[in-house]
Formats: sequence, structure tokens, C-alpha cells
Amino acid sequence: MPRIMTIWLPRWPVQRRLVENPALRKVPVFVCRRERRGVMTIMSWAWALPPWMEAARAGRRSPTLQIPAGMSLAEGMAVLALAHGSRACHMAEVDQDDPAVDRAALERLARHSRRFAPIVALEDAERPESIHVDVTGTAGFFGGEAALARTAVWTLAARGIHARVAIADTPSAAWAAARHTERLGQRHAAPPQRRRRFAIVPPGEQATALAALPAAALRLDAAVLAALREVGVDSIGGVLGLSRKSLASRFAPALALRLAQFTGARAEPLLPAFGAELPQATHAFDVPMSLREMGEDMVAAILERLVGRCVAPLAARGEGITSLQVRLERRADAGAQEPCPPVVIDVGLYRPSIAVRHVVDLVRLRMSRVRLPREIEGIAVEVVAAAPAVCRQRTLFSGESESAAAEVGMLFDRLAGRLGAKAVFEPRLVRDAQPEHAWVGMPPAGEPPRTAAPSRQPVVPAERRPAWLLPRPVSLDVLAMVPAVADAGRPPVRFRCGGEVHDVASAHGPERIETAWWRGPIVRRDYYVVETHSGGRFWIFRRLKDGAWFLHGVFA
Repeated sequence: MPRIMTIWLPRWPVQRRLVENPALRKVPVFVCRRERRGVMTIMSWAWALPPWMEAARAGRRSPTLQIPAGMSLAEGMAVLALAHGSRACHMAEVDQDDPAVDRAALERLARHSRRFAPIVALEDAERPESIHVDVTGTAGFFGGEAALARTAVWTLAARGIHARVAIADTPSAAWAAARHTERLGQRHAAPPQRRRRFAIVPPGEQATALAALPAAALRLDAAVLAALREVGVDSIGGVLGLSRKSLASRFAPALALRLAQFTGARAEPLLPAFGAELPQATHAFDVPMSLREMGEDMVAAILERLVGRCVAPLAARGEGITSLQVRLERRADAGAQEPCPPVVIDVGLYRPSIAVRHVVDLVRLRMSRVRLPREIEGIAVEVVAAAPAVCRQRTLFSGESESAAAEVGMLFDRLAGRLGAKAVFEPRLVRDAQPEHAWVGMPPAGEPPRTAAPSRQPVVPAERRPAWLLPRPVSLDVLAMVPAVADAGRPPVRFRCGGEVHDVASAHGPERIETAWWRGPIVRRDYYVVETHSGGRFWIFRRLKDGAWFLHGVFA
């Protein structure tokens, strides 16, 4: 019996923008489409880190915002202002809808999902948000269907993508279950205190397991749903209870088609919806080979040949590799009941590259950081993403800068392969008053992040901030204050930090920094630049809430 895994990415247009620009997680994001006469219609919206998260943690009731797709931007802003005030509207980021870019990003993610099974397709919709994966016979590689669904959820979560996953007999049943994982009480699901992100529908039981879900989970249009409500049917179980005669006489043919696809009476093939197919190459051994006996040189030679076969068609199209996946098909251990999943090695590049030796070196760096199997039965190399490669002829006198830029990009790739992709980033200033949040880590080759705050809040110049900012402010032990101004919040004349006593020679300030109420706990601080008799310059602040003193940075 076939088994289909559906990966649903809620509000994908917004999620794509949050992955590209993490600074947008702190503000409301609206993706809108411009209609006739200039009316802006909301296609999707989200607030990844809203202020009501702090209220929920404190046990207070949080407001519920109902801003459905199709609402005008003016109405959506009005709903947002009623819940959080007009300042929340000033913070909001409005971006133009771009369905072609959204679909291209989803296609790249679908190629990345081939690590779970070779047959992957997007849902048949005008604006897809789901990926279908045919996991028939492949769930055993991951330790079962529950382990496979959990792996899919957390693999995407590691990339900053929120997903809901469900496995069922048909794509329609998996699609419905993925959108209602919290309502499915499966024994393999997450604990009750956490939101269930995946669900497993037992084989042949989708009719009973999903009977309580709303009828909209059958992917019906508004007219069919309205006709069902007229006869008092609002769930999948109620639709399944209708006779075939009623379906044919009272409802549109689309209802019978969706119901047949849900139960499996009519096949719903998975047709890959990718654009240009990306190359892949495999090498299978006649007998299982030991990596220790093969040696690094032999493995590198095989990888170089496979990567070269993948680079050749890309170079002919003027493209280069930006993401590569290597799978080591391993042999199951003696006595094992389930087959072993392949060891997957993902390699990302900051710039498109057609240098085979450079890509192979990156793969070898990543292989040194993972636990390799004892024996393998084959090696597969697949290009997950590609982009146009800039190939310029080196000039006689001005080619040093271009070659230096290429070498810097290759250095970034090597550092990311050795230390991890998250360890290599470039700090960029963002418009935020609180010093801890006034920067964001971006890929070195990425574009500058778009600011998410109002333009009237400027970026603080770098010379007004210390060269070394502590990750967290350190509490100071104040030893002496000026008696006449002790209550006015002037800086101390002597303090202890890290077991060392400092005597203040001069001080400059204060610089008051406050955050708004919608950010959660309000931050109110008075910062001072103090110089000590020993020549040190420190950035300290007084917390206005209780008068405590902290060290936040050290000037060079």
C-alpha cells in the first residue's frame, strides 16, 4: 500500500522572507498584492516573535488576531492596531507579492527533501505551500514512519523553517492531516504540553482517523462548502456518510472527485513540478566496500568523478553549484531488522562554483565532521540548488581584485565546512535601540538586510559603541559613590568587576535607552562611558528599575 508524507509550510510567502532576513522576525510582515485602483490585498502575514508570547509565558491571556488572506491591507492594519496599538502598524513590514520567487524557493526545498525519498512533488495548487513525498518502502531507513516524520520536522527547523508533517495512504489524506496535526491524538505525537508538529495516519484508517476534521480539509471551494453547510454537513465524516446518489444530484462533481482521491478510489499521481532538472550522479559497488580499506584518496577520486559529471551540464548552461547533497548508501548491520538510512552530507557554497576540486574539498571537510559507516554500497551526488555563475576574463592589470574576491569566497566555504555554516557570518547593523539586538548575523556574500524599524530611528554610529560588547551585561559591585549625587544616578567612582577594582577618573553621559512596550519586558537604562586611572574605558549602565549597575562593553 502506498504511503505519502506531506510537508506543509504554513504561510510560506512570509516564511521565505524570514529565512532570507531573520531581522523581520521581530515585526509584523505582510505580503500583499496590488489590485486595481491601488488597493493592496493581503496574501499572507505573520508575526514570528509577537509581544503576546511574553504574555503567554506569564500566564496572561493573549489577543487573537484574525487577518485572513484576501483582506485589504487597510483592514488588516486596523485589526493589528486594535490589538496592539498604532505603533505596531508603524513597525510592520509590507512586501510585494512574488509567487514566482516563492515557488522557486519551494522547489529548492523539495529537492532538498529528496533525502527522504526519491519521488517528490509539489501540491497541485496555484500557490503551493506543501510538498508531497512518496515514502513507500523508505520509512524503514529512518526507523519507522514516526521517526521519519520527526526527522523531517526538525531537519527543516534547523534551517529556520516551521513545518507540519503527516503520513497517510493518499496525498489528500496526508494533506488534510498535516493541516490539523494538533487535533489528531496520535500516540507517536509530541507531548501534550507541546504543539504537535507531525501525525501518522494508520494504513487504511484515514476515514475513521480524520472523520472529525472540517470538510474544508478535502480541498473544496467555497461554493461546495456552502452547499454542505446548507444540509448540516461540516466534517469529513459527514461527507463520507452521504450517499452516492446525493453526491451526484445535489453537489458539484468536484466533491465526488475529492472524496475519491481522499479514500484512494481514484489515483492522484505525484508529478514533479520542478523547472530545469538538476544533475545527479551515482556510483554503485558490486560488493559492500569498507571505507577504511578504500582510503581517503580512493573516495576523493570517486567524488571528483561524480561531481565532475554534475558540473559539466551546469557549466554548459552558465550555472554553478550553490548547494550539493552527497548520500552514502550503507549496508545494514548483521542481525538488523530494518535497513539502515543513508548518511547524508549537505554542502552549501556562498557563491556559485564550477570548480570540481574545491567542491570535493568541501565534501571531505564535512565528512570529517560526521560519523561515517563501516561499509557502503554506493555513493550518490545530487545538485540541490544552482545559480548563474559569473565567469569573467581576467584582465592584464585589474584582475587582482576579482581573483581576491573569488579566493575570499572559497575561504568562506572552507570555514563553513570546518566550523559549520552558522559559525561564519558578517555582523550587520539594524535599527534597534537595545544594543543586544542592534545587529544581526548575515552570510558574508548575502545582501544587506532590509531594515524592519521606522526610518526615524537611526542606526547608532559604530564609533559610539564599544569594540567589545559582552553577550550579556555583567553585574558591577559598586564600592563608592559621590554622596551628593548618589540618588541622581551618576556613575560610581569605584567599582569591582571580575575581582579587579577600578577607580573612575572621568565619565561621559548619560545616554538613555528605552524599548517600547510591544517588545515584551520594558528596558530602561542610562549608559555612561567611564575612564579609569589605569587607562581603561568601559561602557556601563544603570538599570532605572532598581538602580543596579552593569558592565556592557569595553572600548579598545
